[in-house]
Amino acid sequence: MSGIGFIIAAALGTAARWRLGLSSPQRWLATLTANVSGSFGLGLVAGAGSTTELIAGVAALGSFTTFSTLIAELHELHEESPRAAWTLGAVSVVAGVPAAWLGLTLA
Repeated sequence: MSGIGFIIAAALGTAARWRLGLSSPQRWLATLTANVSGSFGLGLVAGAGSTTELIAGVAALGSFTTFSTLIAELHELHEESPRAAWTLGAVSVVAGVPAAWLGLTLA
């Protein structure tokens, strides 16, 4: 995959994440949706085995998923409700890991 292809894939992932954020009533919900669906997608791509597909997946899905945003939102939410922050963190892991496994299994 060329550098240009990597940049295009990353730009598409970023645009998709931005659009998801606009359509969500809650910022944390958009982040959770992006991270769980991105985990599933990366599992699919990683399971496919092609280096080009994996690089494209990392570029597109890496820019779509938002671990740093999750951490910032957990910190912000913790100020309002520690229980809600812990719940969001747990749900992100409990849903994200099986989603990645499912993607790998289906690939």
